[in-house]
Amino acid sequence: MPVTSQELELRALAEAARAEVDAFVRERAPASVELFLQAGRRLSLEYEAGTGASLLNGGGSVWAAARVWREEGSGHAVLPVGGAADVGRVLRAAGQRMGSGPRPVLPPPLSPAGPPLFHLPELSASRLRGLAGQLVQEVIPPGVVVQAAVLAQSAAWFALVRGEGGFQVGSTSREEAFVRCETSRGALVDAVASPLEGTWNLAALKARLAEAVEALEGPAEAADPGLPLVLRPAVAAPLVAALAWMLRGDVVASTPALARAVGKKLFPSVLSVEDDPLHPLGTQLRSLDDEGVPMRVSRLIEEGRLQGFLHSATTAASLGAEPNGRGLRAESSPPSPSPVNLFIVPRGDALPSHYTELVARIETFTTMPRPGTVSLVAGGWEVHEGRRVRRVAPMELSLPVLETFRVLRGVGADLTFFPTAEGCGTPSLVFPPLPGA
Repeated sequence: MPVTSQELELRALAEAARAEVDAFVRERAPASVELFLQAGRRLSLEYEAGTGASLLNGGGSVWAAARVWREEGSGHAVLPVGGAADVGRVLRAAGQRMGSGPRPVLPPPLSPAGPPLFHLPELSASRLRGLAGQLVQEVIPPGVVVQAAVLAQSAAWFALVRGEGGFQVGSTSREEAFVRCETSRGALVDAVASPLEGTWNLAALKARLAEAVEALEGPAEAADPGLPLVLRPAVAAPLVAALAWMLRGDVVASTPALARAVGKKLFPSVLSVEDDPLHPLGTQLRSLDDEGVPMRVSRLIEEGRLQGFLHSATTAASLGAEPNGRGLRAESSPPSPSPVNLFIVPRGDALPSHYTELVARIETFTTMPRPGTVSLVAGGWEVHEGRRVRRVAPMELSLPVLETFRVLRGVGADLTFFPTAEGCGTPSLVFPPLPGA
């Protein structure tokens, strides 16, 4: 429900949450209880590049999620909150939804936190309008039609309260811009993102769009299927996002063969994968997940050897691993494992002497029409001895994720993170001729 800073005092909300949890524990002992509160705001701007007109949309919400555990099972509930008086409702709803089943997993104790913050950052329509004009004037290649430009700011404050006395308060923010450009061979979509009031790398976005437009406009020939493929970051990013999905603990739990492969070398030595919540190039910056677990750098693949997965407390327990701070919430469900700034570690490997270079990905309805397989349409160039000798017409790729990464031959040094690929990052990737190409 919409909320303003005048309608809801965050400190009072947090104090009410602590009081309600204490009362619930006294009444329902020996139940274990967790209450998560979030107040958020979002402002979006749809910008008409041709006229400079814009359409602004804004709103906010306050909601609470509760989990209750007993020996015989657990309950979960999520409800909107209009004020401190509503906080107890979600705890009672979770208690009424207790179900039997496997022994519930208790999250780890909350780490000591610094002084609590009771501040929700302000959003700025004037800043969004200024950024929109800058984006269109400085970034879009000359003569290119912008079909859509959408900018957004979001901010969220959260409080996590546990029945054993744990208490944490924090906030997150984000500012992002998505642009969709028209070419004669299809649409291009790219984006930038940063924490609120951060700095966008518009020069890099401009270079990517210019290179993509050049690759898609003009005479082109079919690609030579016998040449190695070099996927530049904008094309490789959806493949990396699909790998991130496969490394989630909830996905792995239903894939026993992958779960048993920890410690084994599944991929070539050129592949290492990390998730770093504080990476300076990443599109998100976080220090705690939504279960209060500290987020640390997680090396998931080390020179081809599978090291582990992205975990919430529940998936870590199910696979006998330690939680690594990747339990994030949607409003309607308990925490589930998610990447933050997952990326392939850059290496700077040499490129082949003769290859097909794919630099531009054409927008499609979906990049993973079936689990574990990525579908792309991408165009670029044939390159010989470092020189682009002819333009390659857009080619369709259907790539099974694990099998594709198992034949990876090289990793570049040009690491780039993409909001359009779940925030994942990648350098250029080198593959042999692929059957799905």
